[in-house]
Amino acid sequence: MINSKNIVYHELIGLSVNVHKFNNESLNRIGTVIDETKNTLKIEFITGNGKITEKVFPKKVSTFQFKLPNGEFVEIDGKILLIRPEDRIKKRYKKI
Repeated sequence: MINSKNIVYHELIGLSVNVHKFNNESLNRIGTVIDETKNTLKIEFITGNGKITEKVFPKKVSTFQFKLPNGEFVEIDGKILLIRPEDRIKKRYKKI
């Protein structure tokens, strides 16, 4: 089960996310992670008029607020996620 303590060991694609801080500004729109690379997250947003847009955010300078399936919100600095997704789920972290 995914929770706030083990989120970095899980797949992020499909989770709801808010880009909390990106270059000193907040986006304040919740979207869905649709792709992840070593350095970026691609997030799909639905605009006010129902149009779907995709934006790519660099992990290095962003802070992400993920909504877990149990409704809990977890804020993660993108620098922690700076590793290929397939390697990140195998890596051991000391303390997050």
